[in-house]
Amino acid sequence: MDKKLQQSAERLGKELKKRSMRVTFAESCTAGLAAMAVASAKSSGEFFSRSYITYTYDAKREVLGVSNSALETYTAVSEPVAREMAEGALRVSGEEVAVAITGYAGPDGGPDGTPAGTVWFGWAFADGLTIAEVEHFPGECEEVMLAAADYALTRLTTLVQQKPA
Repeated sequence: MDKKLQQSAERLGKELKKRSMRVTFAESCTAGLAAMAVASAKSSGEFFSRSYITYTYDAKREVLGVSNSALETYTAVSEPVAREMAEGALRVSGEEVAVAITGYAGPDGGPDGTPAGTVWFGWAFADGLTIAEVEHFPGECEEVMLAAADYALTRLTTLVQQKPA
């Protein structure tokens, strides 16, 4: 396990436990890497219960309820799909917060010309707040996957810290 990613997971776990929140993940390009880091954190059973790896369009539709129109209009690597993935994971899990990660880790980018290293994130909260952001990470596929997983956990830590304890 990457040391930086593990530290990010530990920090997130502390913040989630303070607020009695549980997180679920909907991952595509990171293939469960963020969830694996959180699952290996101390006392993870107190703040983590499940994860969904939805690598294909079919998986995103069938498991998370991502709409055909979002996938066909914007592609899987887009703000609308990141939002729908996060909201779908929240809905099917019943947890307090969900994280979605969808992107092109590499070596290739998207058919629409989106470059490798482009990753969209979604964070959905049970109070109705959904946030989506895009980041561009340099490097080979594994480097992009690690950077994306770490970003998702670090950003969620900041968002959770803004919630009352």
